[in-house]
Amino acid sequence: MKKSAYSLAGTASKDGTAIGYRKSGRGPGLVIIHGAFVSGHEYERLAQELADTFTVYVVDRRGRLYSGPQGEQYSIEKECEDALAVLEATGAPYLFGHSYGGLIALELARTAKTAVTKLAVYEPAVSIGGRFPSAWMADYKWLVEQGRELDAFVAFLKGMGTSRWLAKLPGWLLRLVLLPSQLFWEGRKLREKLPTLINEMEEVFRLDSTVQGYGAITAETLVMAGNESTDFMCGAARAVAAAIPGASFRMLKGLGHNAPDFLRQKKIAEQLKLYFAGRLKQKEPHELAGQSQRVTEVLPDRPDVPGS
Repeated sequence: MKKSAYSLAGTASKDGTAIGYRKSGRGPGLVIIHGAFVSGHEYERLAQELADTFTVYVVDRRGRLYSGPQGEQYSIEKECEDALAVLEATGAPYLFGHSYGGLIALELARTAKTAVTKLAVYEPAVSIGGRFPSAWMADYKWLVEQGRELDAFVAFLKGMGTSRWLAKLPGWLLRLVLLPSQLFWEGRKLREKLPTLINEMEEVFRLDSTVQGYGAITAETLVMAGNESTDFMCGAARAVAAAIPGASFRMLKGLGHNAPDFLRQKKIAEQLKLYFAGRLKQKEPHELAGQSQRVTEVLPDRPDVPGS
């Protein structure tokens, strides 16, 4: 999205940290909380797809370009305070979170029950029974400390495996594929985000197996996943939907983990428009036997090429 297509605004979180966001479109307010290893910039295309229906507020989470630093006392509670500050400043009734942003959105809805009218998340970074990969973290921390940014990024990609086709490449070939990007603006932005991932993943691991706590969420909720994503992401999404009273679960065929921020933004925007308008098609009651959440059909689509 061209910078002329949105305006920049900001607010202050509870601890005084500046939180910036991009504003575009017109209509009911929708706040977007981005995932790890990215910033609001990667969600500008999604905002563009939504701008004909919503006033879209794409947040730069703390530690990113338009917001203040993570801070020494970083926690997901701080992230929730940041998101709440944006919701209050904009008056937006709707919230969408992706990956780690989805975890933030869930924690906010759990602890501040009146913060949002309707909530949607795509593959929230929820760990259940230690299934969220963590073995790569020790090497990642060491590589970041040594200033080996590209090697650290490779360790993340192969350790998490959310980009299946990249994770399958040998380490030396993956470095070769990624090396040119490090010479340009996108690569420089990536290097700046390397340290933020450590704090964020530690929060994911700290909250392992707390999914039943989302039973306290009272906001109407849609949980989405892509059938091209990893088993641990899809399984966690299903568990989240099962824990939230009355939540809807939607499996989207042909989409991977990075559909909202790379390549498939139009498809995600279509689902969000239908959901917030109350027009998602639900399965018939007899098809829901033994399921605590409402389930929607798997939608056919062309294969996705997941991003990182």
